[in-house]
Amino acid sequence: MSSTPATQPRNRRSPVLRGACEKSARAVISVVHQATPGKASSEALTALVDSLTGVIERTTELLLAGKQVRVIEDDDVMTTQEAADLLNVSRPHLVKLLETGQIPQLPKVGRHRRVARAAVLKYKRARDARRESALKAIAALSQRHRLGY
Repeated sequence: MSSTPATQPRNRRSPVLRGACEKSARAVISVVHQATPGKASSEALTALVDSLTGVIERTTELLLAGKQVRVIEDDDVMTTQEAADLLNVSRPHLVKLLETGQIPQLPKVGRHRRVARAAVLKYKRARDARRESALKAIAALSQRHRLGY
């Protein structure tokens, strides 16, 4: 996998871009702090600046790479079909993941199951990491036995 500016680790990204994004984040936080004085501690504001800086930086890199960006709230509630579509699995398979506890399920709405988007995305990241690790292991084994793959 080649490293493009949008996929580089944070420590290899442009310090100039990071500085500009942090300046923008601090300006936004300043306005929020003035509008709601005394509502947030300095630690919370610092954490918010760091988080917002990362969001602005990542968004900028993706846009510069010609990608489209969409903001999705992690706390959104999803139906089982929406979650299955996000994971590219069948709805019955997703229900099995819910029943086995691999993905936590929210309280039902009537008879309908609901899932937190953040939980589905966390599962997806973990699944993709396991898949990537397995593929690397298979490639290493293939190289070791000179199978030509």
